[in-house]
Amino acid sequence: MQPTRGYVAESPFADWPFGEYHRTHKDLAAHLHQVGRHHAKKALLLYTSQDEFDQLDAAYSLGSAVELLAKSLLASVDTALLMPRDPDALTILKYSGTKISGVAPPDALSVRSLEAGRAIDLLREIKLFPPLWAKTDRSLFNVRNAAAHMGIVHQEALRSAIRPMVRFAEHTRTHHNETPENWWGKELAGVASTIAESEVNSWIQVVQAKIAASHVRLSKLRAGLPASSADAILTSMEGYWRSSIAHIERVKCPACGFRGWATGDVDRAVDIEYELDGPPTVWSVLTILIFECNVCGLELSDETEVSIAGLAADVMFLDEDYVPEPDDL
Repeated sequence: MQPTRGYVAESPFADWPFGEYHRTHKDLAAHLHQVGRHHAKKALLLYTSQDEFDQLDAAYSLGSAVELLAKSLLASVDTALLMPRDPDALTILKYSGTKISGVAPPDALSVRSLEAGRAIDLLREIKLFPPLWAKTDRSLFNVRNAAAHMGIVHQEALRSAIRPMVRFAEHTRTHHNETPENWWGKELAGVASTIAESEVNSWIQVVQAKIAASHVRLSKLRAGLPASSADAILTSMEGYWRSSIAHIERVKCPACGFRGWATGDVDRAVDIEYELDGPPTVWSVLTILIFECNVCGLELSDETEVSIAGLAADVMFLDEDYVPEPDDL
């Protein structure tokens, strides 16, 4: 995804400045992608350096790469997704690309955009979220912020943070169907692929080991039960969620096939069916982040393990606990 060379020059603030030129509004997504890729390549090139200033540059670039690439994905859908919370009128005009006669174009250097963490959250909502991304991966922004705000960097933290950055960059690259050589360059393509693959393989090995251990536990349970009633007894063991949590759903266990329990983030009232003579029917969506099975003992502790195990990311459910706002009635 590359910007065109369609630079504009009529006003210094009419569109999006880039050096001595200005990129057009329709090129904003491609521009963010290009600059995000620049920072990703820079971070990967410098993160192993023993020079402290190279490490600072790498720390700043790895967090900036993820933020800019996340915003490029949002802008490829609609640039309005880049707006911060509670935008003023000029900010809305800027991100919509609307021009009003007699109203000076908003200053592109001063308009705010949404924060990096919010950009990641929106990608999940619009189904452009990386398939393997854990909440702990957000710590890369701490590495970037420490470098940007205090000029400090820790080599071990930097080397840990490079891995989720590369995975996010690879997600963006594959989304745009670009080859590793074209995206990273010939020298860095192999390094990026190795980092991303090793991360995925390590997670797969953990999940496979968990499922294998669950199979062993289930086999031991079955061995001590009458064959004719084993399934009924095991089904009775499904029980209930062992911890206190806001919402849980019963889903099929990927290890034993009995029903286990899933919890995570809930997006309330995604669909409301109104009735003529009664309260509305409310449907909400559970994004599964944690799963546990009382039968075989399988426990999946984050969204990455859930994804690798093959559980559906989102489950729609009838939300009987939701209390509609007065305006929804």
